[in-house]
Amino acid sequence: MRVSGAGVTQLAPQDAEFVYSESSRHRSNIVVVYLFDTSAEAAPLTEPEAIAWMRARLGHAGMFTRRLRRVPLDLDLPYWAPDPRMNLRDHVHVSPAEAPGWDPLRRQISRIADAPIDLTRPPWELHFITGVTTRERGLRRDPISAGDPDRMTAAVLKFHHSAGDGIATRDLGRRLFGPDTSHPPVPTRPRDWSTATAVTRALASLPVQCLRFRRGLAAAGAADERIRAEVADGTIVEPALSRPSCRFNRPISAELTFDLVILPGDQIRAAQAAADGATVNDVMLATISGALRTYLSEQDESPDGSLAAMVPMSLRGTGKGVADGPEGPRATHLALMAVDLHTDIGDPVDRLRAIGASTRLEKQRSRNEHVRRSARRIESSPALLLRLAGRAKAFKDHSGPTVERYNTMISNVPWAGDDLLLRSAPLVRTFGILEILDGSGLRHLIVSSRGDGVAVSFSTDAAMMPDTDRYRDLLRDSLRDLAEPAREVGI
Repeated sequence: MRVSGAGVTQLAPQDAEFVYSESSRHRSNIVVVYLFDTSAEAAPLTEPEAIAWMRARLGHAGMFTRRLRRVPLDLDLPYWAPDPRMNLRDHVHVSPAEAPGWDPLRRQISRIADAPIDLTRPPWELHFITGVTTRERGLRRDPISAGDPDRMTAAVLKFHHSAGDGIATRDLGRRLFGPDTSHPPVPTRPRDWSTATAVTRALASLPVQCLRFRRGLAAAGAADERIRAEVADGTIVEPALSRPSCRFNRPISAELTFDLVILPGDQIRAAQAAADGATVNDVMLATISGALRTYLSEQDESPDGSLAAMVPMSLRGTGKGVADGPEGPRATHLALMAVDLHTDIGDPVDRLRAIGASTRLEKQRSRNEHVRRSARRIESSPALLLRLAGRAKAFKDHSGPTVERYNTMISNVPWAGDDLLLRSAPLVRTFGILEILDGSGLRHLIVSSRGDGVAVSFSTDAAMMPDTDRYRDLLRDSLRDLAEPAREVGI
């Protein structure tokens, strides 16, 4: 981010892209849920208490007190600027659980996740849902069931993707709920946003922007030439440009839903043993691949060919201009891999091996210096061009028999830690919810790993998948199928 006066910083192009793509059918929100054991508390958290708790932590992230300001006509990239009207009552909310059990809770959280963020204010919300309890303990394999505390509070943190990525989200959660009781003060911001100043600077920088864009195109073009040469000699392998479309690649409806499954660690380790060299991520991709394959088969919609997944890979600390932590020249540090899920392979272990090989090839390609240089063309793209590209997404046709590169998304965020607290209440579980959008109506988020299990949440369109409990069972079945061969031979 480029500094432009005290308290005012300009977005990097990678982050501005999320702003320009924002629409009712293409929301760019990050949602993470923390479940805390509040069974020892005498009374539930109240809204005044929650506001006071959050007021002490406003210094942990600039987005808490700043809002996005766009330059008129998008002559330049947007800015983060102080919001003198920021009122915590607009951002912090407390409500009781609507009913006992998992299904009422996930419906309540789904509504929070699906609602748009007001970008005329600092783009974040924190919702506390108190009195979360289980229902008929042990009778269902729900994510909250036997073994969980009698009473919990869910903290739902939601913010715009332009402010950070998955790793930044994890690190922010550590700062908000960590055991350290000292918190940084809210930075003093003596200067406010000036539209006239931003326009003047944008107009003055237009020649520089044009020159930067021209040089960026030339550098990206040279990188593309090298990529074609390395593809030709087999140094890198490009993923397939298109995949067969499925029900999750159509325009979404107005209703987001999600569900969660906790997969046992012993089965994950057994699956790893069944395919030599398989990583935990390989097993998770294969688990999702098997569940997706079976679900579509049950709908009589088996695709004619293999499906693929967008798999974000963190680039933090991997090169110049890429931060090791959440702060740095930009908020988002990701490469988007396209990993073949090999849903056309019937045998679970053979599919796992094939996915592992495809993942290694994609990691090798994504780390290639020429691929990285080609991807950096966005860094020199003018704001107006990014805006037009974002607007074009709203008019994209999703009715064809194929899709570009991938059908679903599978992301992975490391576990936030075992020492998180809400006041004195210890953390029980955390999971995230990815927004769905036209053409991408099924997305998965893996939180690995806490204790002996891995949490896999999946968000989807309620019309595309009205039976999330069935898909949840298929994920369990798919992992068990992967683990069974190792158990049969006593590994």
